[in-house]
Amino acid sequence: MLKENSSTPEIWTQQLTKIYGKGETSVKAVNKIDISMEPGVHGFLGPNGAGKTSTINMLIGAISITNGKASIKGQDAGSLRARRIIGFLPQDPAFYDNMSGEQYLNYVGELSGLRRSEAKKKTLELLEKLELLGARERRIEKYSEGMKQRIGIAAALIHEPEILILDEPTSNLDPIGRKKIIGDIKTLSKEVSVFVSSHILSEIEQMCVNVTMINKGKIVLADTIKNIKKMHSIKEDRIIIILDTSSNEKVIQQLKEKDFITNTWIDENDKKIHILPKDIEMLQKAIPKMIIDNNVILREFRQPETSLQDIFIEIMEEDVNNK
Repeated sequence: MLKENSSTPEIWTQQLTKIYGKGETSVKAVNKIDISMEPGVHGFLGPNGAGKTSTINMLIGAISITNGKASIKGQDAGSLRARRIIGFLPQDPAFYDNMSGEQYLNYVGELSGLRRSEAKKKTLELLEKLELLGARERRIEKYSEGMKQRIGIAAALIHEPEILILDEPTSNLDPIGRKKIIGDIKTLSKEVSVFVSSHILSEIEQMCVNVTMINKGKIVLADTIKNIKKMHSIKEDRIIIILDTSSNEKVIQQLKEKDFITNTWIDENDKKIHILPKDIEMLQKAIPKMIIDNNVILREFRQPETSLQDIFIEIMEEDVNNK
């Protein structure tokens, strides 16, 4: 067990492994992964079936560890001490639907060891913080999916944990519900460290500074999002340039004749010209002359920032090709 001190990671694993079954039919869901989480929000991302939920279930003590080690703030994962400092929201939380939100949180609070008066006080605080106070007497079965996720987060926080673990917290929500949960997580991260699992990379990018990418049970990358973007820019032959003018149809006809362009098209969604260049510098030199010669207004000419999703897809493709 790690010794408790200021440098102790929030979550730490060494060669953590989970194997289901035995012999030829066994499945290695998690394969010797190492994680070291600092305070704040840490993204744990990967496609469905990558091993995220199995990892989380080992961290919270819901399933046994086949091999390796794991700890929560220096306490062995699965131990009573570790469980006491974890708040957990599963991917598909279940509730007593006939209870109101307030009744449910009071009940969970008392189950967590709080005195009745403490549970009631904490319940009201969390209902207010997560904007559910107006629905406190409504039965949970009448809640929207977004409200259910927020009451689930409140239940995970009722005993004042030091680390909040969330497994796909936005997976069943509409865009408005997703935005609300992301905002809640960012606010909560000021008070408690959050380990959030997701396959929706754009949302991880909004919430996190540090991420761990996992695929087929193995870690493929772990770093800050900023460093990942610096080190893993998209290959030159996949760079897209966006161009928008007052007459895109006229400009794109000339672009199609240029030998320094691999492909160009007008996107159906944004109605702008998208360019796949062979030579970016030649394109940059040609655009001003084309704008002047065609007497059109230049509205936009840029290379969009590489998204975490673009990088992840590239890394996954490289991982497949190297096998």
